[in-house]
Amino acid sequence: MADHDVKIEQLPSGKWACFLHIPGKDPISLGKEFKDEERAENWLGVSEAVTAIEMMLQKHKQ
Repeated sequence: MADHDVKIEQLPSGKWACFLHIPGKDPISLGKEFKDEERAENWLGVSEAVTAIEMMLQKHKQ
């Protein structure tokens, strides 16, 4: 079962970004910023997002 979560959060700049949450670690930005929350949600459905999540999980594995 997955021990991580991806959340969309609003940045201080007003833009939206996706963050990977792994228990015991600080939230990890997936490297993209969007004008609105809907665009961020849509991005999570594309292969680029899946690849970014997989890469960050590998990088931060213990």
